[in-house]
Amino acid sequence: MIIIDTSTWIDHFRGIDTLLDSPPAQSVRRLLHPFVYGELLLSGLPKSGAVREHLADLQKAPVADSSEVAAFIEWAGLAGTGVGYVDAHLLVSARMLDNGRLLTQDRSLMEQALRLDIAYMP
Repeated sequence: MIIIDTSTWIDHFRGIDTLLDSPPAQSVRRLLHPFVYGELLLSGLPKSGAVREHLADLQKAPVADSSEVAAFIEWAGLAGTGVGYVDAHLLVSARMLDNGRLLTQDRSLMEQALRLDIAYMP
């Protein structure tokens, strides 16, 4: 199961090749975190109803509460690494899943996902 970060969806919608488009990623269950959906809405999703329907059909990623994320930030040493609070939520969500992985185009987030052994690498 992979949680797909906002940066990957945006590049995908712009027609930029991402790992999301690779055959291995197409066979893995994709999860949408509610915070990513919110960021996509704010960034201007394509007007196509098909895009919104596709996103609505994806299984939702688990959402950690703020105390779990705060503890994770401290445990993982995320302060000062360039990841934001939504990024921290995505990392926690991936860790909450059996074999959960995170797919991102964001360099800082990818560095942390690699360090924490939850980056999606086909």
